Amino acid sequence: MNVQVYSASKHLQSTSDAPSAVTVITADEIQKYGYRTLADILESVRGFYITYDRDYSYVGVRGFGRLGDSNNRILVLIDGHRINDNVFGEPYLGTEFLVDVDLIERVEIIRGPSSSLYGADAVFAVINVISRKAAQLKGMELSFSPASFGTYQGRASYGGQYRGIDMLLSGTFYNSQGETLFFPQFNSPATNNGITRNTDYESFQHILATISFRGFTLQGLFSARDKGVPTAYYGALFNDPRTKNDDYHQYLDLSYQHSIREKWDVTARTSYDQARLQAPVAYSTGLPDGSTTVDTYSFRGNWWDSEVKLSGTVLEKHRITLGTEITDNLRQDQGDYTALGNAFVSVPQSSVIWALYGQDEFAIARTLTLSAGLRYDHYSGFGGTTNPRLGLIYHVFHPTTLKLLYGTAFRAPEPFELTPDYGSYFDNDLQLRPETIRSLEGVVEQGLGRHFTLSGSVFRNWIRDLITLETNPSDGQEVYENSNKVVATGVEVELDGRLAGGLEGRASYSYVHSVQPATDQILPNSPQQLGKLNLSYPVVKERLFASVDGQYTSPVQTLAGNTVSGFSVFNVTLLGHTLGKHMDLSSSVYNILDKKYFNPGRPEDAQDSIQQDGRNFRIKLTSRF
Repeated sequence: MNVQVYSASKHLQSTSDAPSAVTVITADEIQKYGYRTLADILESVRGFYITYDRDYSYVGVRGFGRLGDSNNRILVLIDGHRINDNVFGEPYLGTEFLVDVDLIERVEIIRGPSSSLYGADAVFAVINVISRKAAQLKGMELSFSPASFGTYQGRASYGGQYRGIDMLLSGTFYNSQGETLFFPQFNSPATNNGITRNTDYESFQHILATISFRGFTLQGLFSARDKGVPTAYYGALFNDPRTKNDDYHQYLDLSYQHSIREKWDVTARTSYDQARLQAPVAYSTGLPDGSTTVDTYSFRGNWWDSEVKLSGTVLEKHRITLGTEITDNLRQDQGDYTALGNAFVSVPQSSVIWALYGQDEFAIARTLTLSAGLRYDHYSGFGGTTNPRLGLIYHVFHPTTLKLLYGTAFRAPEPFELTPDYGSYFDNDLQLRPETIRSLEGVVEQGLGRHFTLSGSVFRNWIRDLITLETNPSDGQEVYENSNKVVATGVEVELDGRLAGGLEGRASYSYVHSVQPATDQILPNSPQQLGKLNLSYPVVKERLFASVDGQYTSPVQTLAGNTVSGFSVFNVTLLGHTLGKHMDLSSSVYNILDKKYFNPGRPEDAQDSIQQDGRNFRIKLTSRF
């Protein structure tokens, strides 16, 4: 309960003082449980679940995991830098995530609406990935990991100091042949009896550099990914390796932090991002000669962002946070590559967003705090939106904290929703409004002796003006419209423990009922029950750790109205510090019981449900010099 967290209020505070339900996953946990991606980390967190379509990983939160969307109702940050792109609003979570998980110092997961501080996309959660610093590496670190499906990954990192300058530099490469898959709907001799090989391939490269000097921090990131898509989506040819996605994201971020008379903290940052996607899809021309063609959709996004924040204490009882932010979306282009000359033809788009925000944490009494925040965002496309957040935090006595939380948040219409026909169609009369959410939540955090903490939440979310894809009856054109309303009611409970003998872990259970009031039907891809279990035990003190993590997901409905069975998946990891702090060797087996399970397919997929990986392994060797 005394773990420090930054992201809940944009300054350091204990999780028990934060105006939200918070989970922090540390580097130690990432290593012990063999997490490979940010999606693996989130899969272990109460109330979160992952859907994988063999292309990207998508997160559902508290019963809302809308099929066909792009993770754009959560905000993902790397060291406070927003990585949601400016065309789809999508942050990457799986193997496509921009940073090697070995470089993560901790992940801060802030549940609930946070648009009062962060603006758009902070609807269900804010996830801030805090990277390791140069002082934490103290030299060279090398890592290599062979794994199932012809997969290998390598990393080289260096952290050091020179004349007061802290520097971290790291590069990662990854390559996988992918799994051989069977899709029953293509089970005929003409389509290789439904078996596809060499279409689930993937490779990526990451480079991260961070330099710090006297309050200034410059961070640069480059990420490139090449992923085959084996699901024959959008009517693509089955078993054709030319259908794939090429993703690129790079940014430069310069920040400055300074304390004024030890009472006020000033933070200023400016950054520039570029994001690219090229998605060739192989089709049959339908001609008698059996010829094929490749159509390539692409988007190109460039944006500049700047923020200034002031935080300090006034009259001893008020912790004030004030800030302003401006984002210039210089380029939000979508289009296609022409067959002649491979030229990118697009409809140019751009926009500007500016915002003002403030928060006051008022210590009404020694045990009672009122947190009140408000942010105004103005979009050049549709105007302004204002979002508050209120939190009443009562420390009943030392090991007991009660929180009553209320907040609103919004998701602005993304450029791909304004131009759904890949940049060639635009209807100025659509007048899409932002999606909005109102949330009311009660949180209890109770210490049980020296070794356990029991926490839980009861919440209700109201979502309005949900942006959905509809067909215009007049011309058959697919357009996005504000249409549906969703209400979600749920409860979560979690037990964390750490015993003197070294055994540690947590277990959680979540129940949520998410429905559309108009039809009183449960949403597709909305599991009502989730269970999580993590246990780690030191077989040899400080030398060898055995860990197991498991997730239970109850049945969910597909888009076709079918039901995907519930499933339980367990993973086991052995971690050994073979040469003290100089060498680590770990071995992980994922889905150790070889459970056959499925995730629901998305609207563009040819499959109503998609089979997930069976039993697979990874061996990892890390050396430090």
